[in-house]
Amino acid sequence: MHSLTPNDDIRTTRLANGVTIISRKLPAAHSASLGVWILNGGRHQSPAQAGYAHLLEHLLFKGCDGHDALALARRFEAMGGQVNAHTGRELTALHGLVPAQEMPELLGLFITMLLTPHFNADDLAVEREVVLQEMAMIEDTPEEAVEETAVELAWPDHAIGWPILGRQAVVEQATAAGMHAYLRGLLTGDRLLVVAAGAVDHAALMETCAPLSALPPGAASRSSAPRFAGGRHRARHDLAQSHLVWTMKTLPIGDERYASLLLANHLLGGGVSSRLFQEIRERRGLAYSIQSRLELYSDCGLWLMQTACEPERIEECRAAVEEILQQLIESGPGADEVENSRCHLRSAMLIAEDDPEECMERLAREAIYLGRHWSMQERLAQLAEITPRSVMTHLGQAWMDTLHLEWSPC
Repeated sequence: MHSLTPNDDIRTTRLANGVTIISRKLPAAHSASLGVWILNGGRHQSPAQAGYAHLLEHLLFKGCDGHDALALARRFEAMGGQVNAHTGRELTALHGLVPAQEMPELLGLFITMLLTPHFNADDLAVEREVVLQEMAMIEDTPEEAVEETAVELAWPDHAIGWPILGRQAVVEQATAAGMHAYLRGLLTGDRLLVVAAGAVDHAALMETCAPLSALPPGAASRSSAPRFAGGRHRARHDLAQSHLVWTMKTLPIGDERYASLLLANHLLGGGVSSRLFQEIRERRGLAYSIQSRLELYSDCGLWLMQTACEPERIEECRAAVEEILQQLIESGPGADEVENSRCHLRSAMLIAEDDPEECMERLAREAIYLGRHWSMQERLAQLAEITPRSVMTHLGQAWMDTLHLEWSPC
């Protein structure tokens, strides 16, 4: 994690052990969004731990000092907001949106859950079954399953490409003692951020975070960037439609061309006016939906396009998608297309400024990946500089490293 560059309306405190506390007060807000972020995800696991990060997220809600699992659930529900957690490829977060007066207690509970968890073998047995059901749900959802397969093929032999839910055999063999030991290894100061936005008071936030000062310092171990593997892959499955995914190598999240990449993605397939949606669905009727999206991380990134079509039209659909890409690479988008995508991103930024949850997550990711907080003026200026040529450049570079995966009915 970087040293943060200050921003006038954002307060940041870094404790002696490395724990970082960030807040932004939104004057009109009556609620507060809170996140306790741990620099830990799929990429930080060994093969023998594949699934531990996500399984731990479940187990943290099974009770802690002063609260069993039911008491936690009732208290979170009584707060009237939204309390949850998520695990990704590089980050885990406990988060919630609650009325402002509830935030100190919410933060206190999150900290207690991390420092004094009470999960045992019985809890693990229950949550193991829940996670196995999650895995089964993905297997029964072709859109998710084919994408998961595509990512693992694109980043072979690297933990960041493994399924976030983990490997079934590893989850089945996990023990409560092993999960407690895994958690203890994560709780070091440099891996922990507390981030809040909305009706927040930084001094009160600091006071509630006092127990975190006892954690030892220490950062997450660094792994090498994954190797991208392109190529074409085909498989047969028990499906009604054929599913297609294109996975392209692209920039990490901290790259200075980030805003330009966002615009290129929106123009390609990020909205209903995009090239892919208009041509594949609206003009040709080849698919009900088609999308393009980005997965960007600290040292790598993927650009994914995905759709599904009738099996007898799979070659027509594949050729059409690749034709659209080639046209954009060779001729570029029109100035009107660039301006439309620019307007969309600008509006989304302005709307997000009023949303405590959006604001909190952006503060966390900026702190982790950029080492500074961009002002709205800076972000809008970046958008204003994007040209049709930059869109062509991003697409051309990405298309040079592509993996194409097709799943078709048996």
